[in-house]
Amino acid sequence: MDDAQALETQGAPEGSLAWAGVQTAGRGRYPDRVWKGDPGASLTFTVFWAPKRFRDPSFAPSLTVGLGVCLWLESLGVPAQLKWPNDVYLADKKVAGILVRQRWSSSAGGTIHAGMGINLITPGDQGFRTPPGSLADAGLSLTPEEALASLLPWLAQALDTDNPRSACERRLWRRGQEVELSLPGAPPGRGVVRGLDPQGRLLWEGPGGLEAVSSGE
Repeated sequence: MDDAQALETQGAPEGSLAWAGVQTAGRGRYPDRVWKGDPGASLTFTVFWAPKRFRDPSFAPSLTVGLGVCLWLESLGVPAQLKWPNDVYLADKKVAGILVRQRWSSSAGGTIHAGMGINLITPGDQGFRTPPGSLADAGLSLTPEEALASLLPWLAQALDTDNPRSACERRLWRRGQEVELSLPGAPPGRGVVRGLDPQGRLLWEGPGGLEAVSSGE
């Protein structure tokens, strides 16, 4: 992400990306989680767009970008699901993570930076709470170069989706099922995943009834 921001500062146009052949300190939503990627084992890159590139800029960009990853995998014959708020799953295993940050500047709305890490080969033990998956598990054999070239058109299609909420809900992991949800500053609770609201918040029915959750996992 730092390299993509440097590209933008140097005048690179929106739609530019920074691609890492090796990742040693990839960041997630939480500072204590560091993601590593060996050469050829993952596709890790950050791309930035102007908000106007999103057909529905009010909907969570992390989910819109995740939709693009799902569309890409479906084009390869592999059904994928979105785990709210920013992961892509295959067969109940995480294969991709997305981190979105808005960068404010003098231009209207700034830019939206989306960092992505996609497991092409199942990573070794990195202390994950649950074992991750990979595209190789689904029978796909892609180099990072091949994956990036074939993914980009699907990201563009997702950004141009006129109803990303509906498209994401159809692919929402565990929709209609009971899950455990951890909320900031609260103990984990159990409830049923009902869907997404117009901004991309999770509609979760817990002990207190239906609520729209903006942060958690």
